[in-house]
Amino acid sequence: MRKIVVAVLALVAVAAVPAQAKPGKPHPAHPAHPAASKKCKVHNVGYKAHGTLVSESLTQTQGAGTQTRRDDRYSGDVTVDVTKANHHAPTGTQTYTLDNDRVKFYDANHDHVADTPKAGDRVKIKGKISKLAKKCDQTGFTPEINVRRVEFKPAKS
Repeated sequence: MRKIVVAVLALVAVAAVPAQAKPGKPHPAHPAHPAASKKCKVHNVGYKAHGTLVSESLTQTQGAGTQTRRDDRYSGDVTVDVTKANHHAPTGTQTYTLDNDRVKFYDANHDHVADTPKAGDRVKIKGKISKLAKKCDQTGFTPEINVRRVEFKPAKS
């Protein structure tokens, strides 16, 4: 019985000694915070504007020999008297430069031939505009407009 008591006491003594912790891997250093917020980088947002046509000088650059209009692309300049635009874009007389972009013409007499737009026709411009957040420093920043689509409609009578 004495051997059992000694063995039990030895087990209790071993259990009472705290286990030595293994040295763990060092934690990686946290990355440094950026000096400027990501919010203050230039972002592209959707852009829509509409107004009346002042002048246009468009030439077809792609899709001239096909029957579908979906692959037609045009390049040139479109000058529009913009009456409404979103994202604080400029209004008034604006000149947009198209570079291989979609253009939708109207067909007033329904003969399946697109009519040439005239001054005074209605115009919708769709694309992207570069923008900074309101609270960011705006000095030296000018937004750039990238036109993707232009739609012409006859003037309201």
